[in-house]
Amino acid sequence: MILLPILASLLGFTLLCLGMSRHQRDLFGRAMSPGRTVAARWIGWTLVVLAYGGSMLIEGAALGAVYGVGVLTFGALVVAFTVTGMSR
Repeated sequence: MILLPILASLLGFTLLCLGMSRHQRDLFGRAMSPGRTVAARWIGWTLVVLAYGGSMLIEGAALGAVYGVGVLTFGALVVAFTVTGMSR
């Protein structure tokens, strides 16, 4: 069941990454519209919060907080290494 917070974390950090014009240009060759950029940031932050909260709901407060930090760290590292590989 911890798969849902992991997927939310990955998608959330991907959208936060796409909320930056530099990464938009790296991926699409041009910047997205300002409305889409703002939407990507809002949805990204919402998914990051849901990933952490979902971990706490699934595993309880104490262990869920630890899982939540791990899930967010995993999601951030996967996106960071992917973006680093794309920019080469």
